[in-house]
Amino acid sequence: MTIRTTLIGTALTAVALLATTLPTAATAGPAESARSDQRAAAARTQLTFTVDDCEGCEIQLSNARSTLDADVVHFWSSRTRTVRDGSVTFDIPTKRTWGMSVAVKAPWEGFTGYRTTVAFRYNGERVGDAVTLEEAVTKRRASACWEGVRRRDVTVPLVVEEVEVDGARKRVPGSIAFVPTTESWIGEMREVVDGVLGSQDVNICR
Repeated sequence: MTIRTTLIGTALTAVALLATTLPTAATAGPAESARSDQRAAAARTQLTFTVDDCEGCEIQLSNARSTLDADVVHFWSSRTRTVRDGSVTFDIPTKRTWGMSVAVKAPWEGFTGYRTTVAFRYNGERVGDAVTLEEAVTKRRASACWEGVRRRDVTVPLVVEEVEVDGARKRVPGSIAFVPTTESWIGEMREVVDGVLGSQDVNICR
């Protein structure tokens, strides 16, 4: 009888100890989640674009995301950086890559009346598909909005080539800019002319 009573008492003590530890474990969840959110918000990405035959090209990043009701647009843009020795690197908050657009200004461009914008995906292409210049100039729709990355270091090749476009007053030298390997994108596709994606306003990537 004494042995049975002792065993029951031991079991009850173990249950009590377990019960006292459960609230502590439960309350640790939200705190850890908050720390994870803070780490994600503070994370940065070193983003490098490699660009052949575009020495002196100016590249600027932007991110415009709207609220669910589309009443407010949160806008961010980087400083303009210049391609040197075939590449240009940005050190930016990782969260800014989600829904990011990339504007390019080449030294040869005339008065186009818009900013040449990188096409991250053309109509008919899937993620990972290769795109050549010969294919790009046949396209009629494209996405300016990159889905982005969660990595700390990433390199994205770009193709920037001189083409003739309809400028603000006449035909002038312009540029076509796109990724040679189709990237993940978000948002709606936009109309392009001979593969050239141009922006006169902010690209809002929902």
